[in-house]
Amino acid sequence: MAMYDIIGEFADAQEFAITTTQALISENILNLGVADVNWGNAEIWLNIKVATAFVSVGSPSTTITLRSSTDTTVNGSDTAVITVAAQDLTSLSAGADVFRGRIPINVDVEQFLGVLVTNTGETYSAGKLDMWLDHGSQSDFATQKALSNIT
Repeated sequence: MAMYDIIGEFADAQEFAITTTQALISENILNLGVADVNWGNAEIWLNIKVATAFVSVGSPSTTITLRSSTDTTVNGSDTAVITVAAQDLTSLSAGADVFRGRIPINVDVEQFLGVLVTNTGETYSAGKLDMWLDHGSQSDFATQKALSNIT
């Protein structure tokens, strides 16, 4: 795995078996204030992909929000940067894109970024997500982990 992938990763097959009205934050919070990290001057994209298919009885309604915060405790009261429309994740198969889009240029107004997954419908008994940042259409791969050129 290349270093870039580690820096921009919110979640790697993170389990989101969540109950009705539950919210979970991504396993990694990104610190945009780290001095030796340079994202370059290209656009940055948020990627959310189903790692393992979701299973539920009924019709869950799940909203996913990229949030920025002044501290590492990212939660629902922090600034919403991107909100993915509510959907039933059981309608997507493993490998499907939940969202892939450019984030606003002023995303670094606050130092920390995290992804909040909020369920307001039925319970998911299984399901995992991959979530990461990359350079979108300028990236070589539309996958979470690019091949490393380090030998």
